[in-house]
Amino acid sequence: MRIRFAALFVLLATSAFANFREFTDLPKNPELELAAKNAAEQTLKDFPKLTADNLAISIVDVTKPTTIDRGDWHGDAPFYPASVVKLYIMAEVFHQKLQSDPEVARALGEMIRLSDNDATAFLLDLISDTCPGPNLEGRALAKFIEKRRVVNRWFASMGYDISAMAKPWSFGPFGREKQLMGGDARPNRNRSSANSFAALLLWIARKRALSGADSDAMLALIERPLNPPRADENQVKEFIGESLPAGSREWSKAGWTSEVRHDAAYVELPGGRKLILVIMTRGTADDVKLVPAIAKSVLGQLATVAPPPPPTK
Repeated sequence: MRIRFAALFVLLATSAFANFREFTDLPKNPELELAAKNAAEQTLKDFPKLTADNLAISIVDVTKPTTIDRGDWHGDAPFYPASVVKLYIMAEVFHQKLQSDPEVARALGEMIRLSDNDATAFLLDLISDTCPGPNLEGRALAKFIEKRRVVNRWFASMGYDISAMAKPWSFGPFGREKQLMGGDARPNRNRSSANSFAALLLWIARKRALSGADSDAMLALIERPLNPPRADENQVKEFIGESLPAGSREWSKAGWTSEVRHDAAYVELPGGRKLILVIMTRGTADDVKLVPAIAKSVLGQLATVAPPPPPTK
């Protein structure tokens, strides 16, 4: 009880952008932990090509603001985040207060709603004050790489262990963008955990991302209308949204490559339950049934866990 009160006090103590340390202070709910574990084990049985070290699940129950708790399976394991990394880039755009520019606003919409890589490249160059081009040498290369750490530095100051330095590519990178990766070991490759994405989504959903107005703007960007979906929607089918029951609402960002398939979502279910659910997978990215099956399994497990009572009015 004392731990939960302490975590709640931290949650309510400030309206500034909340950090990852606050997320880790949230109490772990044994029932949510068991739900994540059971869903993971069922998934590994149903998808034998997937291995345990290539799956991560993070769950946060935000149904009742005064009793927020969480659970995870490999929630702190690092993954290449694919296009889910665009959530961090979006947040940095708001951090630098650039979102009101019409061209920036257009790029934000393209980056988040459609997962467009060209829009992402434009925004990453903008927030880091860099530009693409041929190879660099010596101090020029070091300066370029350091400027590209802008997102990393801000999130590191809040306790996050992530990297969002590199542009998403279809066939690249080229020139200095390739140099940025740091060689064959790619130490500067983009990186995140399921828990890190869950923390960011939690603070956006709780109106703690910079300001209430900024949080609302970010929520509007990541909203996924489900009934009916947008005509150009590409992040509901084959992802978490596909497994949500009728009447649900979803705010999310998916990411997929030939290597990984992920989704990070805030969902409101018809019965009143509100959840952050992040699913990260590696090695079976061509299986479009994987993420919906994991989400369905998680929701099935959670159906046996009573949600906290709704707040009294």
